[in-house]
Amino acid sequence: MDYFIPRLVKRKPEVEPQPLFFGREVLMKKVACLIYPNFSIYEIAPLTSSLVLSFGVEVDYVASRKDTILSEDGLSCQPTKLIDEVNLHDYSCIILPGMADFIPVLRDKQLIKFLTTLSDKDIVIAAISSAPILLAKAGLLDNKEFTGGIWQNFFGYFDFLKRDNFRPKLVHQDKNIITSIGFAHQEFARTVLVALGLTDNASQYFRDPCYRDLREEDLLFALSDADFNEFKRDFELQID
Repeated sequence: MDYFIPRLVKRKPEVEPQPLFFGREVLMKKVACLIYPNFSIYEIAPLTSSLVLSFGVEVDYVASRKDTILSEDGLSCQPTKLIDEVNLHDYSCIILPGMADFIPVLRDKQLIKFLTTLSDKDIVIAAISSAPILLAKAGLLDNKEFTGGIWQNFFGYFDFLKRDNFRPKLVHQDKNIITSIGFAHQEFARTVLVALGLTDNASQYFRDPCYRDLREEDLLFALSDADFNEFKRDFELQID
């Protein structure tokens, strides 16, 4: 098989979804999971599998091009929908997985343009690991607090990353935007399921993680000067 095409399995939801979304009752719509080069499967699998298998939610895997996309662990993936085919009225949530190398995705003008259209939409935006950088590039974090797997060196280097808005937490929710560090993928999934109103208590779906007692200083990461200089050289070589 040349491609992996995510297939949806329709099962009867464990609860009848009558979610409260920002204080008002709405019907659960579809979920769009963006995929792009080097995206991380394990960071989103607890969430996407729970949506499909436990709640019967349809997930579209969306990309900016029809090209085969390699995940960070080398799995060949084919999108089920393109960005220009997305009607946001059909979706309750947009998921952004992290990626091992975010530079090519940060240069994807079509993807960033799509993200800018989410700024005034009543839709849950869930970004994990390095993916909040894409939200920041699109201006979605200008007035939002956020966390993520973001090297501290990047604040001050990328003018669109607001250090004052960063919170060193495993998962952080500011209104409709949920962000998370990559290894907290289970807590990330729990938070999104609750935000969508699919359950009041998502703890039944995953085991308790062992990192709840981490301090804030344990959640701040920085590259060495040599590694950061190497990153800057690589990044600036790809500037248009």
